Amino acid sequence: MKRVGIFTATRWEYAAVRRIISGGHAHRYGTVRCFVGRRGGCDVLVAQTGVGPDRAAAACREVLCGHPVDLIVSAGLACALVPARIGDLLVGTDVRMEADDHEASEHVTRLCAGGMVAAAVRAAERAGLPVHAGSFVTAPRILWHSAEKQAMAEITGAIGLDMESAALADAAVDNNVPFVIVRSVSDLVDESLPVDLNLFMRPADWLKGLAACVAAPSCVGGILRLRAQMRTASERMSRFFERFVDDLTQERIR
Repeated sequence: MKRVGIFTATRWEYAAVRRIISGGHAHRYGTVRCFVGRRGGCDVLVAQTGVGPDRAAAACREVLCGHPVDLIVSAGLACALVPARIGDLLVGTDVRMEADDHEASEHVTRLCAGGMVAAAVRAAERAGLPVHAGSFVTAPRILWHSAEKQAMAEITGAIGLDMESAALADAAVDNNVPFVIVRSVSDLVDESLPVDLNLFMRPADWLKGLAACVAAPSCVGGILRLRAQMRTASERMSRFFERFVDDLTQERIR
């Protein structure tokens, strides 16, 4: 039986993938919240790592120590850096970490497993979901302003932006496990988020975030719009993983 590890960052993303598994049980590997069950011919683990590359790397390594897998999937929501619609699927062919200053760093580009990239694209098409395949970039913080997103798109040529995939790819390489990225578009390259969400990443900064919202009451409507976009993207993630995991029964992981 194939063992598939699907790694998500947030509670919202975790729930979107968790719902494809019937039965199963909740489990913790160290501090990492997981759900383990079966779908078709696959043993499926869904993990919630927390947001950001450091948390993702630590959580993935912690899980793999107690639950080896045959495939690691970086799943969840992402910003599209190419023309796309909310809910479109982005399949990564490779990923690299990008520093805030965009200067050259020691981070390398990690390739995704070619066979799994092709399988993910086929699964999206069979599920009737628009899909784009190409490079991903991981940032250490949320890029919330459209100007930042557009600059990242121009510099990297990537199709998608997230905060975890490069770290998960490093863990996959260290454990000699095939890796693929599948994300659903929750925000677009030419739209700014309603508020700087980095202000809500640490408890110490929450008051600053609330103050920013109070100072700009119009951001409440933007937050509601973003929630609706996330809901659409999450529903598409569920539809995709139903098809993808079912198809893996007949696929060779490579």
